[in-house]
Amino acid sequence: MEKRLLLAFVLSALIFAVWSVVFPPPAPPMAVPQEEVVSETVTGVVESTPAERIDAEAAIDAAPAEEALSAVAGEIEQTIRLANAVMEVELNNRGAMVTSMRLLQFEDDEGAILDLIQTIPNDDRAMPLQLMTEEGPDTRLYRVERTNDGAVMSWSDGLGSSVQKTINLNPGYGLEVTVRSAGTLLNAPISAGTGLRNLGEQERNSRLAVWGDGVVLADGETEKFKRAKVKAPVSLRPGILAYAGLEDAYFINLLRPRTRIDEVRIDRLEFTESVDPSEDPKLNQVLRVLLVPSAGLFEGELLGAPKEYNLLQGVGGGVEKTLDFGIFGFISVFFLKALWWIYSLVGNYGVAIILLTVGIRIVLFPLMHTSTVSMRKMAKVQPRVKEIQAKYKKKKNDPQARAKMSQETMALYKEEGVNPMAGCLPVLVQLPILWALYQLFLHAIELRHEPFMLWIQDLSAKDPYYVTPILMTATMWLQQKLAPQAGDPQQQRIMRMLPLVFGIMFLQFPSGLVLYWQTNNVISILQQEITLGIIGERKYFRRSGGGKAK
Repeated sequence: MEKRLLLAFVLSALIFAVWSVVFPPPAPPMAVPQEEVVSETVTGVVESTPAERIDAEAAIDAAPAEEALSAVAGEIEQTIRLANAVMEVELNNRGAMVTSMRLLQFEDDEGAILDLIQTIPNDDRAMPLQLMTEEGPDTRLYRVERTNDGAVMSWSDGLGSSVQKTINLNPGYGLEVTVRSAGTLLNAPISAGTGLRNLGEQERNSRLAVWGDGVVLADGETEKFKRAKVKAPVSLRPGILAYAGLEDAYFINLLRPRTRIDEVRIDRLEFTESVDPSEDPKLNQVLRVLLVPSAGLFEGELLGAPKEYNLLQGVGGGVEKTLDFGIFGFISVFFLKALWWIYSLVGNYGVAIILLTVGIRIVLFPLMHTSTVSMRKMAKVQPRVKEIQAKYKKKKNDPQARAKMSQETMALYKEEGVNPMAGCLPVLVQLPILWALYQLFLHAIELRHEPFMLWIQDLSAKDPYYVTPILMTATMWLQQKLAPQAGDPQQQRIMRMLPLVFGIMFLQFPSGLVLYWQTNNVISILQQEITLGIIGERKYFRRSGGGKAK
């Protein structure tokens, strides 16, 4: 019974870990270089003198009332650059949209400053803050008036249809946005974006990459939309919308309204790409997220930020829920803070992972000691248990015989001082810890692009030479070889296959997670030998040193 519970635990842990590998998202699209804007007139960066920069509200108040009846448009295509200490934003007056959101403290896989705006070859792609009209994404030229921290962009046809967008850069990761629409554009949706950042080859090839998924927090409930699972347009009519936008494993791009939103639309856009000229073009897809403001008025924030725990907690408003460590998230957060503290002392996250693992194993040693001792006792009584089972083998369909067999088995356990559950319970207690660490190493942005040593230069990416997964498989096999063997032959055969199964599965896992598991295996072997030495049953090593016991 005890071995069956242990087998059930191991298989459950395997299912937890293998889920994301068995059901991975489709490979993300290849990054497509952004096409340069070519204008028949002059295209350039607007450089205004201080005298030309006016306050946004003053510009709105100073506009004469009859201007709403006059045609207003831009004359040339312009780029407006806004920057603070953490981000650089580019606006374009063709569509009055955001064309670039670069996070200055983060790099992409090629070493360039990371841009949250994804480029794809699809004409229906809507950039952040761009309106969607009946003809498609808005491409009108807007008149630009610069302000101290942003710009006011206006358009009107002189017949009652107009749009005015006031955009100002916050000190942190965000833009304060006000959009007023009228006439035929009164119910025009506002885009939160299409897709999220261009992924490098490393992330595109990762089966565990989470990118460009839709996320909505409405009426207190968070709902996520996997890119691969959105087959038809989604329409949500929230009562109170906290935010809607896009996320991946490490970054978010959200619209956070302070005014009422009538509808949130999530569409799937398809496009083809050719990774290899010798192969047929491959179909891929991204999500487009649109918000329909009530009465043509949107006031709120466009937030483009990294998923840093402290940052998201400071933003609040439910944004912290986008960093989801799962059911045991509170344990993940505890280990994340411990990892920060250790890193502050050693300056290397790889070393911090090793030291954190050592600390966890020291705390859990009493439980593992109890488990190992119990398994040894169970292994000793197994021959007598099999004798009892053989005694009633021919009467296995007789309920009374089965009950009597159970009574004799329990009497044997009592006589030998064996608790059938003592070996399983300490292991089951560790399951939440193992799952919390698994989720932490998959989602912690602190490990992104962080080197460990030698060939491991990114703890969030797989080992490029698969050295650590191979070592992890070897230590797992050795741990199993040194462990007390019990159970029937079929159970033992299944257990012997687990190191190979885990080894294949961990080939694609982040090297930080593999490093943790490998360290955990090594410490488990040492603790197991210590326990066997304490109870006088050390089998493979002498008390005084290495070498096999004779």
